[in-house]
Amino acid sequence: MGLKQRFKVFQSVVLLPAELQKFFRNDKLGINQGTATQNQFCSVLLLKFMCGFCRSFTFDDEKGDLVAELPPRMKLEGIPQTWRCPVCGHWKGNLKEISEQEFISARENYERTYPSTNEKPLKDISYYRDIARKQLSRICAVNKVCDGDADRLCQGMKYGKPIGFGGAGQGKTWSANFQALSRYTLKMQVIKKHREPNLETTFLGNHISLPVLATSISGTLISMNSALSEEEFQRGMVEGAKQAGTIGLSGNTVDVPDHPGVDVIGGIGGWGIPVFKPQSQERLLNLFKRCENADVLAIGVDLDGYGSTNWALRGKPLYRKSESDLKELVDATEKPVIFKGIMNVEDAGKVADSGAKALDVSNHGGRVMDCGKGVAEVLPEIVDKFKGKITIMADGAVRTGFDVLKLLALGADVALIGRPLAWMSLAGGPEAVAMYINYVKSDLRMAMVMTSCDSLSEVNRNILFFSEKDGKRYDS
Repeated sequence: MGLKQRFKVFQSVVLLPAELQKFFRNDKLGINQGTATQNQFCSVLLLKFMCGFCRSFTFDDEKGDLVAELPPRMKLEGIPQTWRCPVCGHWKGNLKEISEQEFISARENYERTYPSTNEKPLKDISYYRDIARKQLSRICAVNKVCDGDADRLCQGMKYGKPIGFGGAGQGKTWSANFQALSRYTLKMQVIKKHREPNLETTFLGNHISLPVLATSISGTLISMNSALSEEEFQRGMVEGAKQAGTIGLSGNTVDVPDHPGVDVIGGIGGWGIPVFKPQSQERLLNLFKRCENADVLAIGVDLDGYGSTNWALRGKPLYRKSESDLKELVDATEKPVIFKGIMNVEDAGKVADSGAKALDVSNHGGRVMDCGKGVAEVLPEIVDKFKGKITIMADGAVRTGFDVLKLLALGADVALIGRPLAWMSLAGGPEAVAMYINYVKSDLRMAMVMTSCDSLSEVNRNILFFSEKDGKRYDS
């Protein structure tokens, strides 16, 4: 197709500026005058771009963008390599040419989200959530209340496909985590001499600024639209946790067998805890040696990871572990060992007997078995039996500092947060993860003040009410 014919097609779908239309209708110039005229046309025809990473920032090279420090009529090749997207911080290589129609739609969304084009957008939690929502298109809606409701985008039967951020099967276990924690409510008690609550504690001998850890999550390729490399995702989780004064756990994905989380943790002085799926004993023992070389704080195994749909989809074997398997792993290292995925007293006893230093009361975020109980339903019984004998961790629909306080009151030593921190790592890396943890810290402080808890040692079941389905309330 010649240049003149291409212009007619282009003109039929795009309203051109008057001076450009005049340029093409000028018989003296003509379209067939050769290379000089074609170059003149190309210099007039300016383009539209979108950041292909965040799919939020758009750029009209005729008008430029003050927020992005791009002057009018700036061509793509003229943008310096040091330039970064004002929304997600990624480099110019992510700018992709888009059509006029795509630009109009995307620009409306961008200006609705970031209404002031003369000021840089405020990088707060909502800002990063908006980016994550676009990154996780068709997988996760990044809802204001992440509750595992059956109507959520992430939920529902996947029929053998990756489950993304949703739960296994119908997602009932995932929903049970939220419902179980919701049945506990806090007792507001405000008449007491005021003191600033002390949130600091230790975990396996390591000082942390609050009793909250970033839990192990993985699988950016199979579960997160390949929005980020696995290495950068794990870096966001563990470095962000460290910036907030606490500890991050790195996950183990089927698509990256070298487990980059170990190297990421090693790169920040060993401040983190790699967690592995229950692979063969030989494979786990080799991974344990890598962890020792990286001088990590502790080593974890996701015992409930046996039910991982992602590993099953890739045809990679996982194994249940016997009591002797647990003891072999514990004896193989001087590092503290953590076993995750404990949802009953019997399994908790076997973990305690293995010599492990900690257990995590967890059902893998409801992602490995449908129709199970919520974490808050089983936590009290495990605490009553093993508190003080082994460090008890707990996760499951923890979103705020108020949720953290509930799990602590039920007897957990620390609470773990998953999905919200995964959004932050995808959208903003360590900075965003640290921001969310600090938000939870502020929430926890307020929750402790409003329940008259001056220290973590004062947090117990006396600050809780339990609500049955019939609406009756009982003191715990």
